[in-house]
Amino acid sequence: MEHMGVLLTQTARGMGFDRTRNCAAYALAGVALFWVVGLLGGLRVLHSASSPMATLVLLYAMLAIVILSMVIAAAAMFELGRQAGERRRS
Repeated sequence: MEHMGVLLTQTARGMGFDRTRNCAAYALAGVALFWVVGLLGGLRVLHSASSPMATLVLLYAMLAIVILSMVIAAAAMFELGRQAGERRRS
């Protein structure tokens, strides 16, 4: 479990979430907005695909974006938790 924390910390720093608390909060809000748009009809993009290959490419792109959004959300939540812990200690 400690290894996952180190990985998330490095990811958060690599994305610049450790600079300010607002940066991680904005990233988390952006991921939440992405999921809300997806739930409200973001998959309609697949209906406009003209061929099965285009549909497959769109599905793979969506899969990559979903995985990236999960990584960003996890790193942002971990960074916000770390910053809250530092504020409690000081």
